[in-house]
Amino acid sequence: MTMRGNTNKIVVGVFHYMDDLLSNIESVKHGGYEYKVYSPMARHEIEDATYPEKSPIRRFTLVGGVFGCIAGWSLAILCSLDWPLRVSAKDIVSPPGFFVVGYEWTILFAALATFLGLLHFCRIPDIFRKVGYDPRFSDNKFGLVVSANSGDAEAIKKHLLENGAEEAEIKDAL
Repeated sequence: MTMRGNTNKIVVGVFHYMDDLLSNIESVKHGGYEYKVYSPMARHEIEDATYPEKSPIRRFTLVGGVFGCIAGWSLAILCSLDWPLRVSAKDIVSPPGFFVVGYEWTILFAALATFLGLLHFCRIPDIFRKVGYDPRFSDNKFGLVVSANSGDAEAIKKHLLENGAEEAEIKDAL
């Protein structure tokens, strides 16, 4: 999740055990706070806890594939109509010859739409400004960054420390 809104503080919790991280994710979600999770490796448990529904990127892939199929077929048909080459008694617009072009454009546009969907939903321009990132999160620790108002930050820090965080720190948000 992203850190947005009128929050001016973040609480960075460092965890050694994934179970402690997962229980804190649930409590932060129930509190209605926005959060971001850092992990040294990909774990399905963290993915299920943070984003349990299916990815909306698949809709981008579907729309891109349908658009690519229509565009590929249209290109092939319009080119054959613009430069008609009569072969034997075949029609100018002969569908069997257009399947390959339609298929290739379907794959191309589906892949491009998927890439654009990934850029959109992962908010790739913000990747260079990782809020609350600690290099230990890429080594052997789990991290939970919670955005909060100034009044809630101290309570969140206390909650994280009581529920398994090795350390918790309050920082200014961007």
